[in-house]
This record gives sequence, C-alpha cells and structure tokens, in this order.
Amino acid sequence: MVPKPMTLYGRLYFGLRFYVHQNRWLLRRAQSLRAYLILGPLRKPMVLFYRKYRNNELLETEVSDVFSNVDVDLVANRVEELGYSHVGILPQELVGKLLDYCAVEKRASYWNPHIGCDAVRSIARSFEIVEIARRYLGAEPIFWLTRLKWSFPSYDDTADMQPSLHQEPIEYDPNGFHYDANDFKSITFFVYLTDVDGLDSGAHVVIEGTHKNKALSEIRKKVIDDKFAYQKYNERIKTILGEKGTVFAEESSAYHKVA
Repeated sequence: MVPKPMTLYGRLYFGLRFYVHQNRWLLRRAQSLRAYLILGPLRKPMVLFYRKYRNNELLETEVSDVFSNVDVDLVANRVEELGYSHVGILPQELVGKLLDYCAVEKRASYWNPHIGCDAVRSIARSFEIVEIARRYLGAEPIFWLTRLKWSFPSYDDTADMQPSLHQEPIEYDPNGFHYDANDFKSITFFVYLTDVDGLDSGAHVVIEGTHKNKALSEIRKKVIDDKFAYQKYNERIKTILGEKGTVFAEESSAYHKVA
C-alpha cells in the first residue's frame, strides 16, 4: 500500500504542531489548556455525548486465533478500573516478523508501520483488540495510528539506531512520569518486542487509577518526577514485566513512563 499524500489541512496541522513544539513555553501552555478541556469537567459529559450520538464507521477486523483466549470484558473492565490491563502474549512467530521488519532499517521509531508491515496490521485489526476498545470506549473506536518505537532504560541510548524517517517533535523525557491527553477517552495497546524482566530492561511503569477524575492540580502537572510520584502514589506505582510478545492495554491519560 502507498500512503496518500498529506492534505493541506494535514500540512497546516503538523506545521503548527512542530512550531509549537519548538517553543517550550508555548508548548506547556497549549498542553495544559488542551488537557483541561479533554480531561477536566467536560470529560464525562462528552464521553456520554459521543456514546449516544457519534456514529463512527465500523472498523474492519481480522479473525485469527492470536487472541482467541482473551476475555475482552475482563480486560476492558480492568482498564476502566485501574488504567491498564494485561491482554496476552503473541506467538513467537509473529514477534519474529515484527523484529524482522525492524531489522531492515534499524530505526528507533516507525510511524504507522501497519501500512507496510502485515504483522503490525494483523495485531491492530485483530477482532479481540478492536472489541476491547469498543467495550472500554462504549462506542465504535477510531483507529488513530500505530507506532513502533524502541524504548531504552534511562542510562542507555539509541546510538546504534537510525533516526525516524519522520520529523520527531521535541517531547518530554519518556523516562519521567507523564500523562497523555489523546482524547476524552482512549486506549493504547503495547507489545514488548524483547523480554522485559526488570527495571533495567526498559519496562513500562504506570500509576494505577490516575486516568480518571483528575483534579486541576494533576492536570497542570503533565510531568512529575519520581520523588513526587513515590511520595503521593507509592503502592499504586506498578511496573509491567513480561516475556517477549507480552501485550497490554492502557488508558494513557494515566501517569506512565519508561523505567
């Protein structure tokens, strides 16, 4: 498949996005305002409105036995309650195809790899994955994007990796706790491409329950340091470990980071 040329709206949007990302003061103000609009008092009524009136196009799905044993209601309910949930483990053959795709160009990041990688597309379009999103959102989901990104422990770097083909905006430190304001309600699925058996292997860390009922003081703190996180949340901080191929879901408005 050949991606369609970017529209004028798309060029303007991404041009403005990168301009804002170059101005850190303006970026922080824009992020705070957007987060307040999405995660503040309007969040619940907007979710109810979308559930009742939004009529999204039905997502195409692929039926396979990759996630045939997954309890979609259990996963959706755990994401609703805790902000994250284990989903399952991919067959090693499928993981191998993902790694083969990465090995060709050895880039640190790939945007929308489902366009050129059948393995990514089959995961993203899996019936069970889409059904989990439907149950959690309470509406037909909108397929936003896919991203294949190598995460590294805080002491490591990407010296042996090529940069992404796409211009990357300047972001906050991924090794620090932060939340994302993607939409009034959203769900992201993660796949570990290596064994993640400790904090020194780039594990994902999430703070339970911080995805809902955010106070204004929390919305204003898009990024928090470890000292503040452990003082305030302590036992709610959970490190997600798993073997190669582990899949988990998360509402990314919860505080999370790469260990």
